[in-house]
Amino acid sequence: MEFCDVTEDLWSYLAKEGRPLVIYGTGDGADKIIDELEKRSLGNLISGIFASPGFVREGRVFRGFNVESFEDVRSRLEDFIVLVAFGSPLPDVLSYVYSIEKEYELYAPDVPVCGGEVFDMEFARANEARLENVYSRLADDASRKCFRALADYKLSGRLEYLRSCEVTPDEADGLLGPFGKGCSFIDLGAYRGDTLLRFTKMFPVFSSATAVEPERHSFKKLTGCAESLSIPVTCVNALISDSCGTAMMTGSRGRGTRASKTDTGHEIAKVTVDSFEDSKTTGFIKFDVEGSELLALEGAKNTISDRKPQMKIACYHKSADLFEIPEKVFSIREDYRIYMRHTPCIPGWDVDYYFL
Repeated sequence: MEFCDVTEDLWSYLAKEGRPLVIYGTGDGADKIIDELEKRSLGNLISGIFASPGFVREGRVFRGFNVESFEDVRSRLEDFIVLVAFGSPLPDVLSYVYSIEKEYELYAPDVPVCGGEVFDMEFARANEARLENVYSRLADDASRKCFRALADYKLSGRLEYLRSCEVTPDEADGLLGPFGKGCSFIDLGAYRGDTLLRFTKMFPVFSSATAVEPERHSFKKLTGCAESLSIPVTCVNALISDSCGTAMMTGSRGRGTRASKTDTGHEIAKVTVDSFEDSKTTGFIKFDVEGSELLALEGAKNTISDRKPQMKIACYHKSADLFEIPEKVFSIREDYRIYMRHTPCIPGWDVDYYFL
């Protein structure tokens, strides 16, 4: 396969080794990794779960294991493999993980944020042609390096691959622009306004913005942020999708807020990019919508076709995002240049395509 060098995925390696596994983390990521291990008949290898310093509580239990400190694990087990089961871009957290990696064999298994197939060797081979096609269309060497490193990481779980392609947020977003004076910015997955502030400051030519955030607590903070800006901002408390209407929403305060696949949750409005007033003048759209990127692109077809805005699109929520997102964009317009960048984070989150 031209787009990667790894020849054995992490799950096969762990099965072959048969050594004790220790899970670092107790949240949704740990659940997903434990579920995947059990699915592959590797659950019996799990020999402990530990939390970060300051997060160990007496009597705390997760998935039937007492939650220990790393020091407790080291004193109890002689030989083990550490599996990181949470995500963070924070420098102090990354530093702590890397300090463990220097002493022990450590991996961060890639399990999709929003469900679906795991990017293992079987998945890579089944989608080889589609992955190769995207790899061949990347516009620069840095993008090809990033793509290869990300694929190698997804297969192996080895953090060295992620570190090899990291760039700063300023370096990544430096791909964007220039923008014409008076154009607008559409921020999909605006959270509390962090990217709204970032991009309106980076590009003062924006004359207006539309910011979409479905989670109500984050939306409240977003509106406060928007009021501090000198340009008019339309804040929309809704799910971005391929059609307007209503949907059931599931999720909490942060990653994971998205449309529910069942009738549980609470009802919320659905909107499309094409329905926004700013779609008529937009020069830039940021997509980070918890696995709904394809739906959002479908609902932006007219805007993309007519305006050809520059776009930054998160491509780490599902394994198939690596090829399905470019395929969707190119089905609307063929004349984009495509780039990929990864900013510091474990596991392989904070990876974006830039369509310019």
